[in-house]
Amino acid sequence: MTLFKEWVPNWLAKTILFTLLLPNMIMFFLPMANEDVAAGYYGIEPNDIQFTISLYYAGFASFYCLERRFYNYFTSKQYFIQFQLFQLLCCYLLFSSQILLIVFIVRFVQGMLFASAVNLYMSMAIRFMKSYRAKEVTYSLFFGMLLCTTSFNNLITADLIDQYNFDIVYKLSMVMFAVSVIIVLVCISSAKVFHRHTLIQLDMSSFILLAVILIGLGYLSVYGQQYYWFDSVKIIQVSIMVGLATLLFAIRQLTLKRPYIDFSIFKQKQYLWGAMLLFFMYIERFSFTYVGSFYKSVLHMDPRHISYMFVFNLIGIIAGVALAAWHQIKQSNVIWLWMCGFVSLMIYHICMTQMLANAGNESYYCIPLFAHGLGVGLIMVPTILFIISIVPYYLAPSAAAFGLIIRFLGYTTSTFLTKYFSVYHYNLHYNRFLDYINYNNQYYLDKINQIKTYLGNNGLEEKTVPLVTQKVFKTQLDNQILLRSIMDYYSLMIWFSMAILFLLVCYYIREKKVYVHFRPLLPI
Repeated sequence: MTLFKEWVPNWLAKTILFTLLLPNMIMFFLPMANEDVAAGYYGIEPNDIQFTISLYYAGFASFYCLERRFYNYFTSKQYFIQFQLFQLLCCYLLFSSQILLIVFIVRFVQGMLFASAVNLYMSMAIRFMKSYRAKEVTYSLFFGMLLCTTSFNNLITADLIDQYNFDIVYKLSMVMFAVSVIIVLVCISSAKVFHRHTLIQLDMSSFILLAVILIGLGYLSVYGQQYYWFDSVKIIQVSIMVGLATLLFAIRQLTLKRPYIDFSIFKQKQYLWGAMLLFFMYIERFSFTYVGSFYKSVLHMDPRHISYMFVFNLIGIIAGVALAAWHQIKQSNVIWLWMCGFVSLMIYHICMTQMLANAGNESYYCIPLFAHGLGVGLIMVPTILFIISIVPYYLAPSAAAFGLIIRFLGYTTSTFLTKYFSVYHYNLHYNRFLDYINYNNQYYLDKINQIKTYLGNNGLEEKTVPLVTQKVFKTQLDNQILLRSIMDYYSLMIWFSMAILFLLVCYYIREKKVYVHFRPLLPI
């Protein structure tokens, strides 16, 4: 039995699978395509938009293990149609409703649907791939698409959001999912490829506990700094809830005969090593979000030109994933990929630290953006395949599930660090600058006179010059503080990269050679 109808050739079937997966990936970071516009559309704060990303990720990570039971119950065609129709409904709700609670619930459900899409698409795609080379290319293509989603979304939506209302992205998303349903009806067979398993003994309790943990951590990473952490009753309540849920989840997994996530994976030291590298890589990956703030606030670039700059990051990701795939096909030592990847990320942070200024040509930032994409592309696929393949085969689903949780934790940690440096270090540098803003400081007086002269020469009324001068100076001061905050954060990432490279050298001295042992069918 085959998934597609007999008249569909193999090349078209492969194309259809990845085409159907694309809309689900686009939905991941879609609200972040233009954070300010999305916040204005819903009448909420930018932090709420960031939390919708955490909810999507939490739905994806928490539902992964439970989703496999649904995958084994429905026929492939039924499953395709059901979650595509649910995605279409979710897009309609996001388009029509501006109630914040509904938006949050829908985003979490979309994350669950994304888990369904990923498992089904990849399982089907792997069955078309007979050779080791083809399977490696399939995984590289999938993770490459996942890494490209942020920059790709910015690229395809910048002009749309600039010329139309924000809701245009949801209208087009509904069209894409409707077309997907039609393609499934026309091209996919109704036959069930696998043996059907009944939906009994679903571990809903573990799913709910894990969802509570991940949602709580996402909430703390986004809103913790805003509410001054434990000065807020909300933060204390959420922290206690996360702690209790974590304790109950751990006890439940240790006592169940068939745990949701088998903790035996932690007995493998190399698994812990791979998970640590994946966590560090995700922290450094999302430091990239600071670049958008720099381009928008300091260089005053519009969203369209910012999206064009991100093309260099896309090229770097594609190059990194391609090089990693070629390296894995040759079955070479994976440690070299890790080293090259973190060196590339360190180069990105060093270059950006030196290039942060009030003015700059777009061409200056091409190489750093490419280096960031290259580093992430080199590390992502080999590391994920390594942590899945290093454990016994029966533990592979648990290894994949915890790897997904690690990626979520890396994202939330990066969000926390960004918020910390944006708020705490902003206030720190602001207070330091205030010590020098007085009439005894000749540089301050020269700067004020320079602004006044510029405003007067450009036709501003004399009586309004002093007030506008202070506003202009405050804007320039805010830009300097933002630059200092970014430099502090990127300096931390440089030390971070150096520490990881030192650990990699020590690991190389001990192990010499590390390979990914590819299996017939690896779970995502």
